Amino acid sequence: MITLRPLSRQDIPFGLHLKSIAGWNQLATDWEVLLSMSAGGSYLASWQGRPAGTVTTIQYDDQFSWIGMVLVDPKFRGLGIGTHLLQAAIDYARPMGPVLLDATPKGRKLYLTLGFTDICSLERLEIESLQIPIGPSDPNILPITEERLAACIEFDALHFGLRREMLLRAFQGNAPEYGYVYIQNQQVKGFCLGRHGSRFEQIGPLVATNEPMARALFLTVTRSIRKPIIMDIMSEQTAWRTFLLELGFSVQRPFTRMSLGQWNAQQDRSGQFAIAGPEFG
Repeated sequence: MITLRPLSRQDIPFGLHLKSIAGWNQLATDWEVLLSMSAGGSYLASWQGRPAGTVTTIQYDDQFSWIGMVLVDPKFRGLGIGTHLLQAAIDYARPMGPVLLDATPKGRKLYLTLGFTDICSLERLEIESLQIPIGPSDPNILPITEERLAACIEFDALHFGLRREMLLRAFQGNAPEYGYVYIQNQQVKGFCLGRHGSRFEQIGPLVATNEPMARALFLTVTRSIRKPIIMDIMSEQTAWRTFLLELGFSVQRPFTRMSLGQWNAQQDRSGQFAIAGPEFG
């Protein structure tokens, strides 16, 4: 009853249909990035010949894989399609190393049965309208240029665990107005990127040496945004979380970062103040 085939760009309209039903935020450009980063393990499932669900699998330097966009049309739920998609993605990715994902509370129960273990907790924060008072600009914060982006990619690798050049270049190219870097003594000390969405503008990744630098970057990037905003943050960043809540953010939903296989890339997550998103890591 369930058949799978590789997910392609021709399937993006169907993916957008599913994400709209789920109330998710992705645009067609996000699906484009996911497909460009996928060497395999991204599938469209059909039930009796009718498109029914999706999963994406992206690879980071052939060291580990990231699963996302597990979506099933409500008309076909309860038929095992989501589990079938997930297992196919795992079967593809597992021989190449650990498999990572950011799980919703409902999804976490399934992932535990498949052998995934918890790494850390995350939260999605949202705000309908953020009002940042106009103040003096920080001379250390500059728009990201091509040269500065290359330095940001290397700085990011120190915190994420490896280089994710394709992802960061795609984010900067799709929303350059959100790209800023913190430079001190001619060295990158932090950067922020963002992306547009159907419901929210999403800020992240935001990576910085310390929280004051992260705050300065965040305030610079968001000062001109007049749309609803979301950020996905590590729950263990308690002072950062408090800062955002005091600005008016509220918790939209929790996530749990999980791994199938030993993953040692992010023993220190203190520099990650916003992730790229559950579908990207």
